[in-house]
Amino acid sequence: MSLSRAYLKWSEEKRNFFLLGCVCLLGCLVLSFGFFVDNPGLVIGWILGSAISAFCYLTIVWGARFLLSGDEHQSKFGYLGAAFGIFRLAFYAGGLVLGGFATYVWGSSAHGYCNLWTVFAGYMPLFAILIITNLASLRQKAPKKEEVAKQDTSEEKKDVE
Repeated sequence: MSLSRAYLKWSEEKRNFFLLGCVCLLGCLVLSFGFFVDNPGLVIGWILGSAISAFCYLTIVWGARFLLSGDEHQSKFGYLGAAFGIFRLAFYAGGLVLGGFATYVWGSSAHGYCNLWTVFAGYMPLFAILIITNLASLRQKAPKKEEVAKQDTSEEKKDVE
């Protein structure tokens, strides 16, 4: 079975997580030049930001499952959705604080153990992936113009008769 066929059979959450992992690997490859210019903090910051972003995506999925489940016992755990939101904020802030300390206190912008700006950049792909995949799924679910036109003409014929 090819990867594309398996990808189409996955749930939307699994697809988004896979895309997030691919973007993380691509970013690691692009930023790997940092090892050669004596600045490994670029890659380490990107990995930290991507890991926090992946964890935050999982908390979004788990929180939504708790809130939207039809099960009475699980839906009573709706407060976990709010707790996951607080955890996400804490992880985002913690990653930036850690990156800031590693960049400006423990190291420098030219050489550090973790770069603040690549931590921040590691957060961004999650939002882009979610927006793009949601717009693509809405486009697939929307009826085609020809189908809408056929339905309109058939309704007009019924109204005339």
